[in-house]
Amino acid sequence: MIPRKTIIPLFSALLIFSFFSAVADTGRDTATDLAAAQDRTRSVEDRLSAIRTMDQSGDERHLDPLLRMLRDRGEDRRVRAGAVITLADSGKPRAKIIEACEEVYRDRKTDENLRYTILLSLGTLKATESQALVAEALSGGDDRIRFKAAQALGMIGGDEAVNLLVSRLEVERDRMVRAQIVRALGRNESASVEGVLVWVLKTDPEPLVRYNAALSLVRFKSLGAEGREALRGAGEDPSPMVQRGAQEAGR
Repeated sequence: MIPRKTIIPLFSALLIFSFFSAVADTGRDTATDLAAAQDRTRSVEDRLSAIRTMDQSGDERHLDPLLRMLRDRGEDRRVRAGAVITLADSGKPRAKIIEACEEVYRDRKTDENLRYTILLSLGTLKATESQALVAEALSGGDDRIRFKAAQALGMIGGDEAVNLLVSRLEVERDRMVRAQIVRALGRNESASVEGVLVWVLKTDPEPLVRYNAALSLVRFKSLGAEGREALRGAGEDPSPMVQRGAQEAGR
């Protein structure tokens, strides 16, 4: 029989060995994922899978290679999009990530789908530093870009973002974009936002937009008298969809 005094040190040694083996395996795996992500002979799906795994690892050594992928005009746009999502999820180094996002967004050769992803990534980062760029996107000629810009501003939040959204709401003609602006405003609960949503619920000509205003008001944790009255009135809205949205308040 092995003496107890021998078993304890042996068990401890095995634990330490297992720990360092796991660390070594993690290092090897993350290095392998990085190599796979950068290997253009692989399929885009394989490279994106590697980028997702890199995201989960949290290894900061990946950040500079990901920044290079994002900036590389010759890189597949889906790989660039995967890189920017991973960078936004990591959030560090913030200044470098935001600088790269703005640089790539403003590049005339950047395709629209990558621009959409960049806008959402700026939202994920709550990049108040980039509100000037997002404001430009919100007033641009592409309704899909305006939609994503509104979404990003809702995620960024704060008084300036709310002011930008309200200003755009007053002139926006596309109903899908207006509906998204309303949803974005609803993420920023305040008395002033409640007033805007009440106005939309009572006056917007599009049922989809009024419906989103109703849902946004319903989700407020603390709804004022004006909001409650507007939701009661929406129970008699001409649109059954808006009526259903308003009825959520009573559940």
